[in-house]
Amino acid sequence: MHLYKTMKNFLIDNDYYVDFYKNCIHVFGYIDIVKLTSEEIILQMPSFSLNLSGNHFVVKALEKKEILIEGDVLTVGFVR
Repeated sequence: MHLYKTMKNFLIDNDYYVDFYKNCIHVFGYIDIVKLTSEEIILQMPSFSLNLSGNHFVVKALEKKEILIEGDVLTVGFVR
């Protein structure tokens, strides 16, 4: 299923996408990291801010427009 979703996103050329896995969050298309702590991450997306709160957040991979975060997610929100 992950390969299908990845290929679909590539072919459709979305501005951004967020994938949730067991203990990881993969975000593609973020513009800036506004806040980064072990309990809260705020990412500036093209048209909103993505707010993640939880425990034990660790950045596992970081690229220009892509981030992979490991940890326990408690809440997900967005602000326009």
